[in-house]
Amino acid sequence: MDKNNDNKIRKAQVDAKQIEQKPQVRKASKKKKNPVAPSPVGKSPAAVSPGKQPKQPIPRVPTPSVEQEKNKDKVVKKKNKTSTETDEEEWSERKYIKFIDQVSFVGQFQIELFSCKSYYSENGTTLNTYYLTHLLNVAQSLKSYEAFTRNTFKNRNPDVFCIDKTRVKLTDPNIEFYIHANHIKFERLNKTYIATQHPLQNTLNDFWAMITDQGVDVIVSLTHSSNTNSSIFPIYYPDKAETFRNFGQFYVYCKAVIPPKTKYECTEYKLEMVAQSDKEQKHKIRLFHYSHWVKNTVPASGKVVLDIVKKLGRRRSRGPIVVQCETGVNQSAEVIYVDAICSLLRNNLEANFDSLFRQMRKQRAQMMTQRLHFLHSLATVLEFIKYRYKPLPAALFIQIESIQFSISKDFRYNTSIEPEDRHQQLKSPTMIDLVSEDNAK
Repeated sequence: MDKNNDNKIRKAQVDAKQIEQKPQVRKASKKKKNPVAPSPVGKSPAAVSPGKQPKQPIPRVPTPSVEQEKNKDKVVKKKNKTSTETDEEEWSERKYIKFIDQVSFVGQFQIELFSCKSYYSENGTTLNTYYLTHLLNVAQSLKSYEAFTRNTFKNRNPDVFCIDKTRVKLTDPNIEFYIHANHIKFERLNKTYIATQHPLQNTLNDFWAMITDQGVDVIVSLTHSSNTNSSIFPIYYPDKAETFRNFGQFYVYCKAVIPPKTKYECTEYKLEMVAQSDKEQKHKIRLFHYSHWVKNTVPASGKVVLDIVKKLGRRRSRGPIVVQCETGVNQSAEVIYVDAICSLLRNNLEANFDSLFRQMRKQRAQMMTQRLHFLHSLATVLEFIKYRYKPLPAALFIQIESIQFSISKDFRYNTSIEPEDRHQQLKSPTMIDLVSEDNAK
């Protein structure tokens, strides 16, 4: 009995030791699981039992719009582009680049914009030959000039016609309706010009009637000073401060004379005009006269034209801008042509020199019949671009310089003399001052 009890006790001790040596396994407590949000992607028909239907509708994933896809593609393309490609695209969107490209293409200038490699083909088509071939004879015999032929005594030059369709028609019944002047308008340009000849002795009254009828408040005179003292080129305004002159029924008073402050600048006259039939209402007029531009030449500097362009740009005229030279077709044409191109470029609008020339010629006969004015106009616009939009890429600057140097060969020997300055030494205006933006006055 005792032995059996001893054996049972020993067996119990061995079992206890084995239990102590075994690792204790901890049972996981059963916890309630948090509800999982339903997935936005629905189950496939195979995964859903046929007898059960989902309680909630499957939410739709919003699809991107067409514009979002396009914007995404643009961003991806822009990231994949090199910096050079991006720069070229941004520059190509600027309209003055298109203007330079057009001039370069016609003149056979070749250039790689970002490699500074350029050359000029002497054997190809030049701007000079392009003008003689394509522009010189534009719209020469396609217009009617009946009023011109009936009023020969009011025409300064019998070879410079006045187109019936665009001529300025005077409204005063007491005077003859005809004057040798034409309206000139350009597409996409909110500005109108009147190109006219220097008034004759018997058309001074007609000239001021035109100013009144058209609501003109800006006049540009380009008659050379050597001509104004002759009876052939009468002075049609009072040229001294606090004086007045009478032209038929029109009384013109000169309130002030502002002399040039820099070289190549115009003399400015502040005029007030009263018409007898206008209930004594005053019309304020600004007249800009540059008196050193000789006929059949280009001005002594492109700054002459750019100074006029700047003055016209900072004044918002209510009516047309009158531009007058001896015959109203060459010097006047250059000022109008350059001002129109620069105005379009300022607004980042396309300025096609061929199209603008044709528009101008179709509205006034014989406009810019001298190639030197055409070439000088392009050189002046390129000078405007060179400083107005600086800093330009080096290659583009070189391209402009090459074009200017090449085309200047055709007019450099037909340049007016420098204006004489007997009283004070006037400094030449800087290009930055001439091309900078000015608030309208």
